[in-house]
Amino acid sequence: MRKIPARLLGALLLAAATGTSLLHRAVYETVATGQAHPAEFALGLLSFVLATCGILLLVHGRKLLEPPPQARLEPAPSLQERFTRPVPPTSGAFDTRRSASLMQARHVIAVARARSVKVRQTASLAHRHR
Repeated sequence: MRKIPARLLGALLLAAATGTSLLHRAVYETVATGQAHPAEFALGLLSFVLATCGILLLVHGRKLLEPPPQARLEPAPSLQERFTRPVPPTSGAFDTRRSASLMQARHVIAVARARSVKVRQTASLAHRHR
């Protein structure tokens, strides 16, 4: 029963998209000469957005309106802990060249990010002591 209001809202949005499409056609026929009218563009965009939202609500229902579950309940490990602990053999991190290069790239990015923070901190401290 909880899915019905969201799906009805989707049907209502589709009906509104149909109405704005008809209005878009009327504007198009009115100003058929010359360049496109800004109202024509706005109505076309509004029709697209309403129809897209309506279809998504019809298909997925209430799931779209619920907040996402927490992806990470535990705090992120520190850099030292992250890079010193061994990679378990069951992780499959080095199964392919792509996986190995991706892990190396993430490692380099994380170390560079940590170094840049450290450099910024030392630069600001050096600037204060001049």
